[in-house]
Amino acid sequence: MRRWTSAGFVTGITTVLAVGAAGPASAINVVVDYSYDTNNFFDTQAKRDTMQAVADRYSRVITSSLAAVSPAGTGSGTSAGWRIGFTHPGTGGSVQISTAASSATDPLVGVGAAVANEYGFAGLTADEWTLFVGGRAQSAAGSGGTATGTNFTTTFDDIQGPMHRGFDDNTPSDSVGDLPRWGGSISFDTGRTWHFDLDTAAPFDEVDFYSIAMHEVGHALGLGASWNQWLADPGLTLYSGQNAIDSWNDQVGGSVTTLELQGANPHWLDGRYTAPIFTPGEPNLVGTVGTAPGVWQDLLMEPIANFTGSLRRFELTNMDVAALVDVG
Repeated sequence: MRRWTSAGFVTGITTVLAVGAAGPASAINVVVDYSYDTNNFFDTQAKRDTMQAVADRYSRVITSSLAAVSPAGTGSGTSAGWRIGFTHPGTGGSVQISTAASSATDPLVGVGAAVANEYGFAGLTADEWTLFVGGRAQSAAGSGGTATGTNFTTTFDDIQGPMHRGFDDNTPSDSVGDLPRWGGSISFDTGRTWHFDLDTAAPFDEVDFYSIAMHEVGHALGLGASWNQWLADPGLTLYSGQNAIDSWNDQVGGSVTTLELQGANPHWLDGRYTAPIFTPGEPNLVGTVGTAPGVWQDLLMEPIANFTGSLRRFELTNMDVAALVDVG
């Protein structure tokens, strides 16, 4: 779970991804699920419309495909049921949803696992990536994390199963540590004064929801996560993903071999890098630095959203998108 903070306010791809350089039609659909919005944070259509705009932005950028997975799965450990797991957006607790019909037929309960929160999950639809959203009181404006699930090792190993969904990460000795590719969850602080309007810049005393949501979905998709695919050193101080490194070197004429991270807080080092906004996929440029040549934005996945009097919104940058390629 990662959080974003912002200067002035205390505030803050998936999968395996090929990312289009010229804005091709999307290959996956980021599906927003409000089932665990138990505090009714998204209590108006306007709020949901803005959340959908964030999901649609990522859907337009990500061009890989995700395999469907039936309730039975394909691996030897999944025949009687597998699970998805995530952080409850409304409480911060853990949620486990099983494809088994009940705890009586849940093979994981049979080997000592806790009973799942829900049973009868119908499986995963091809090219859909699920994002559970909601709100609760928390110290940061937003928090987001990748999904997982308590499962047999055979489920984690199964390339066509719920964790990989058709992608082979070539890490046979540590498949349990691979980035899960079925979904994630994000939550927003219920105590903020949020600005949900996509067509106007946030006033100084409000937090731009679009910016924070874009950042947290990035975490849910695997950026700044603890999985094998986030290519950081053990101290989380240096990043070695080649696509992001190449993006930085290409834009500044450099030759670095690593990029700097925020240490135990696995974001890009605050204030160290800037990059152009990633223009394919129809970014929302209201309140941003725009796309004029030579005017670059702080990276979206920095730990602090450094809003100013004129900069009221953050978007995906070329380097953030290059890191999405790295995780997949």
